[in-house]
Amino acid sequence: MTSSSQDRRLGAGRTRASVVMTALLTLAAVLSLTGLVAPAGGAPRCSAAQGQALIDAGRYRDAVREFSCLISAGPTDVEGYRGRIEAEVLLGRYSDAVLDYTRVTARVQPVHPDAETTILDGYAARLAIAPNDVPALTGASFARWWFFDYAGAVHVLSRLLDVRPDDLYGTLFRGSSRVLRGVTKDKGVADLERAISLVPSSPDVRYIVADAYTYGLPDPERALAEATLALDGGLDTPRVHAILASAYNALGDPFAAAAHIERHLDLVTSELLSTAPLAVGATATLGLVPGRTYEIPIVAAAGQTISISTGSDDFTDTIAVLLAPDGSPVVGSDDSDAYFAAFDFVSPVAGTYRLRVTSFEAVSTGELVVTRG
Repeated sequence: MTSSSQDRRLGAGRTRASVVMTALLTLAAVLSLTGLVAPAGGAPRCSAAQGQALIDAGRYRDAVREFSCLISAGPTDVEGYRGRIEAEVLLGRYSDAVLDYTRVTARVQPVHPDAETTILDGYAARLAIAPNDVPALTGASFARWWFFDYAGAVHVLSRLLDVRPDDLYGTLFRGSSRVLRGVTKDKGVADLERAISLVPSSPDVRYIVADAYTYGLPDPERALAEATLALDGGLDTPRVHAILASAYNALGDPFAAAAHIERHLDLVTSELLSTAPLAVGATATLGLVPGRTYEIPIVAAAGQTISISTGSDDFTDTIAVLLAPDGSPVVGSDDSDAYFAAFDFVSPVAGTYRLRVTSFEAVSTGELVVTRG
């Protein structure tokens, strides 16, 4: 090999190495910016400003990654969840956005009790600057829907639909908000049907429709049909199972309802604590934190009525299932006494039943009171 040939090969090798190194450095920079790789020093280079810029550029999946990085860096901070929820809603991932708001309840609000105000004030400030900003209108209306301000949600959603008349999210959630508010329900139903016609294959759309027909315009048969489509479409979530349980209880199938409540509890429980047996006439006061479910032995004779009620001064929603001595779910309860679980069940066989009980979706902190009548 001549020296000139050798130089050309060495030069080509250096060129290829340079190209590869440049590509690797570029990839590392991109990963660092998306929060997938931490820069030198260990702190992730992600920020709310970068996440919002990605949303504004229509890069919603990148925004989800950016805000996920922010949540990892500050698991109890508001802004990471707020931004990820906004991006998820813009992607049509409504169930994921609801799940993130439950994380706000479980993780953020105990540390920042003003989280709701912080989120709503942030959207108000953005809309004061840009009243027709679609991401801000979307995030603001979803926040109001989540925090039960259905009148406020309808107002913001109508503004969004003025800007984007065929917006799927705006149509679906205006329908949901109208139905849940209990005013102009006919218009709400029309919105829901319009949303289904826009994307009939979306399990997220079906879930929101099922929610409306469970909690706003009770129709257990329609709720069952819609929630089944959501579940079959991949939304194996606590809320979908709660909706299915409510429908089956209303339709007179307590065993199917109990199976769905058991699944709800399986999905939300990270800590299962056993207690002493609960005797007739006794009350147990149990400390709850997010993810904790209690299992309480209930000894009963054949033909004996097991009467259970739950309550709390710290939160307003409980859910429970009773397992037979063989472990099968026999009765489940959600929203039976206002938003608290309660039931009467006649035991067909003698033995030790087990009551599993927690707050709805296991997101609450405080004292849970369980009474056996």
